[in-house]
Amino acid sequence: MASEVRIENPAKDTYVLRNTSGGPLDEVMVDVARTGATSQDLPAGMDLAPEEGVEFHLHHHGGYRPPASMHVRWQGGPDWVEVPVS
Repeated sequence: MASEVRIENPAKDTYVLRNTSGGPLDEVMVDVARTGATSQDLPAGMDLAPEEGVEFHLHHHGGYRPPASMHVRWQGGPDWVEVPVS
């Protein structure tokens, strides 16, 4: 199911959550509690068209390492899905 979405990391604190499902995804959200970082513009209930991406930022403090994956869910999908950061 992780193939429904992709998380890209084009810059240090910048991430892009992209819909790769081929169809619309509704109520898409990232579980910030599992990232261990503070966030800005985190997807929380967004609707994404096919191939649409939304940029957000995670701020890592105190030597915290960037996440290798994040948990994402959407309406009609499974519970939280672990998605690798690429």
